[in-house]
Amino acid sequence: MSALRKAQWLYDNAEPEDDSEHQETIQAWIEDKAEQLIGGADVLVRQRSGAPVGIRQEQFVAKVAEHLRALQEAEQDDLNALALLLLQAETGGTVKNMVGEVVGQSNHSRGKLYEIAESILEQYAQAGVEADAEDAEL
Repeated sequence: MSALRKAQWLYDNAEPEDDSEHQETIQAWIEDKAEQLIGGADVLVRQRSGAPVGIRQEQFVAKVAEHLRALQEAEQDDLNALALLLLQAETGGTVKNMVGEVVGQSNHSRGKLYEIAESILEQYAQAGVEADAEDAEL
């Protein structure tokens, strides 16, 4: 087999590079930052030049409000669940288990709020992982 044919065969039959470790790193970053966002913190990624970019808490709150409006417009909201949530919060009751009733169910293992948070963080994940790696080198 000539060198040219061998090179062509190798090119035609090449397997894609295994980037599963990188994808796991990206997913771990998204999950960690979603936890922070839901906990009330801003998630900002340092850039080499310019101001940090990311999601501020008020942007996340606006995204959740947008989701709630969509539920209301689709007549899928449960105002009784919302009223009960507010009453429980006012009296110091346990409200965490009521969130799913208000924001709706999700296939996400941690619920709809995490689904929303992760969806808006995805666009910053690559830059965030790179910034974290640079910080680790320092």
